Parts: sequence; structure tokens; C-alpha cells
Amino acid sequence: MKKRSVKTFLRDYVMLFVLIAVVAVFAILGPVVKDRNFLAIQNLLNILSQNSYLVILGIGITFIMLGGAMDLSTGFLISTVGILIARVDLSTNFVVSLLVGLVAAVILSAFNGVMYSWLKVFPFIITLGTQYMLNGATYLLSGGMTKTYKGLSEGYKIIGGFNIPFFGGNLKSGVLVMIVMVIIGSFILNKTHFGRNVYALGSNPEAVALSGVSVAKMRIAIFALAGLFFGIAQVVNIGRLSSTVNNSMGMGDEFIVMAGCMLGGIKMGGGGGKMSNMVIGVFIIGVLNSGMNFLDMNQYWKYVVLGIALLAAVTLDTMQTRAAIKAAKKVSAPVIEEKKEEVK
Repeated sequence: MKKRSVKTFLRDYVMLFVLIAVVAVFAILGPVVKDRNFLAIQNLLNILSQNSYLVILGIGITFIMLGGAMDLSTGFLISTVGILIARVDLSTNFVVSLLVGLVAAVILSAFNGVMYSWLKVFPFIITLGTQYMLNGATYLLSGGMTKTYKGLSEGYKIIGGFNIPFFGGNLKSGVLVMIVMVIIGSFILNKTHFGRNVYALGSNPEAVALSGVSVAKMRIAIFALAGLFFGIAQVVNIGRLSSTVNNSMGMGDEFIVMAGCMLGGIKMGGGGGKMSNMVIGVFIIGVLNSGMNFLDMNQYWKYVVLGIALLAAVTLDTMQTRAAIKAAKKVSAPVIEEKKEEVK
């Protein structure tokens, strides 16, 4: 019994140990390679601030993955939302642009859910298609050119980029928004019927349908909810970057976040994973990226390391799936043998 408890503890907290180990490596290399302290309070606060919007993105992607789907269009969706926010804000005001941006994020993400429910195919191709659509929409909104919008309302900076004194450094307000969003996401996932249905949908859609819950409506609702978190993430990102928006803001971030989710144990195809572990997984990727920047490593090495992290995440997900199948077979084997004996 004791051995099983230790095994469970290690399984639950292994990624936290990995995060601590990664931080420790850069803490050792910092003074040796660059004569700089990686553990300086402002550097750690910068890592928190830089990855706050990615964690909020991860909340939305976690809901989608736990529900048995995936979304390749997330980065392009928030890019489109960012340009839309900028255009509306510069012609109206903060409140209108904020509401337009959040509503647009929900509608665009829900569209993926509608197509997923209607076509009944795995959303890889669907979201790949909407990725291209959203990429085109982003440039159409900016007049067909790469453009940077500056001087957005101060409200965005207050939400995502306001400096809060913290232990001798400055913490961005976006980190507080991230914490609140993680709490809300965890509550929905763990304490509501909707959250339980998300887990059930990822594990066994047929059982969800037999329980009287509409699978199609659940899928649309999951994508719509994820869209709300996507919109909030981009609002935080805009504030973090001093109320500045450009066409590429967010593009490609979905791969970083999905890798972080899988490193944190969110299963591809649904059915298992915790919000807290997603946060740890995203920060592992974030610390790797920040640490390599801290050491002034060649950007191409960064791509190599992040690619390895993504492969490690996929490998971990595959191993967990195989272990779960093996455990299920061990449980079911005696029952099957008993049934065979009854038949004889």
C-alpha cells in the first residue's frame, strides 16, 4: 500500500520536480556562463508576467483537449481578435473594444465547435482550415499589410501591464488575472456538472449521450468557453505589451501551449489531466525559453529545445495512454476469465 502511495505521489508531482530541476539548471549556469543571477526576483517576476497570457490560453485549450478535441487555430484566432480590438478601440473606446474582442473570440471558437459537431470528424482538419481563414482575416482587417497599432486605451495596460511592487520587483497585473482565471477554470472543471461532463465526453462520448446530455451542444459549449479564455488571454497580452498590437501577436502560441498541456499530463484525446498540472507544464516551456534567452543562446537552438519538449510531451502522453490501457486490461482480465468459466 505504501509503495502504491509513493508511486501515486511521484506521478502527480513529477512535472513539478521537472520544473524545479529546469530552474535549478539555469540558476547554476547563469553565474557560470553570463555572470548573472537567474534567480533574481525581477527575472522570476518577468517569467511569470511573460507566460501569464499563455497560461490563460492553456485554460481554454485544456477544456478542449479534455473534451476529446484539439484546436490548431488558437494562435491565429487571438491574432484576429487583437487586430479587431485595436481597430475598434482606436475608433470608439475601451469598453466597446473589450466587449467586441471577447464576443468575437467566443463566436470564432464556437464556430470550430459547430463545424466539429456537424461534420463529426476529429477537429485537426477543421481547425487547420479555420487557421488559414483567420490568418487571412487578420491581414484583411489591417488593410492587407503587416501593421502595428499603438496607443490603445489605458484600460488594457491596467489589466495586463500595470506594475505592482512585489518583494523589491515589479509584478505585472496580468499575473493576477492569470491566477483568477486558473481558479475559475479549475472551479468549472472540478466543481460543476459541466466540468464533469467535459471529462466524460473525452473518455466516453457514447455514455454522455446515453445520460441525456447532447454531445453536439457540449462540444460547442466547450469551444465557446475556451474562446472566452482565449479572448481574455489576448487582452492580457495587449496590456503586457504596453497596449500595442500587431498582426503576428499570438500566431504559433497554440503549439507551445499544447506542448505545455501535454507535459502537464493533459491527455490528447481527452479523459484525464488537471488544470494545475497544465500550469506547471506551460511554465516548464516558459522557463526553458526564458532561460535560453537569459544565456543568450542562438535562437535556432531554442527551436531545437522546444521541439524536443514537444516530442517529450507527445511521448509522455502516449506512455500514459498505454499504461492506462494496460491497467484496464489487468482489471478486466479476471472478469473475462470468470465469464468464460460460467459459459463452460
